[in-house]
Amino acid sequence: MAADIGQGTYVSFGTAVHTATGYKITGVNHGGISRAVAEATHMTSSAKEFVASAIYDPGELSVEVLFDPSIKPTGDLANVATNQVVTVYWANGGTAVAQWTAFGFATGFEAGAQMEDMMSGTLTIKLSGTLPS
Repeated sequence: MAADIGQGTYVSFGTAVHTATGYKITGVNHGGISRAVAEATHMTSSAKEFVASAIYDPGELSVEVLFDPSIKPTGDLANVATNQVVTVYWANGGTAVAQWTAFGFATGFEAGAQMEDMMSGTLTIKLSGTLPS
C-alpha cells in the first residue's frame, strides 16, 4: 500500500462500526508496539548485554473525535468494554484497503473546547494480544 491520506479510515468496536462511541472520528493513531528488555550483563561481560522478551505489548490506539458534550464519557468506557474486538480500517484515498484487528478496551477519555474551533476529544484504547503480521 502506498502512502496516502487517511480520509475514509474508521474504527469498529465489537459489532458496531465507527459509531460505537456516537462521535465523529477525525483521527486514529496507534502509539506503537514495544517489547520489554532484560539486562543480561554478567561479571565477564565487556559491554552491557540484553535479552529481548519473547512477547510484545501491542500498544494503545488513540481515537480522536469531535466532542459532543451530551454524550457521557462513562458511556464510551462502557461501550468499549474489556476484551472487545477493535478493528481499524486503514484507508488509502477513501477506500478501506487494510484492517488491523485486536482485542482491546477503553482506558480513558479526554475532551476540550477551544475558542473558534471544534470541541474535540480523545478515546484511548489499550490493545491486548497479537496484532496482524
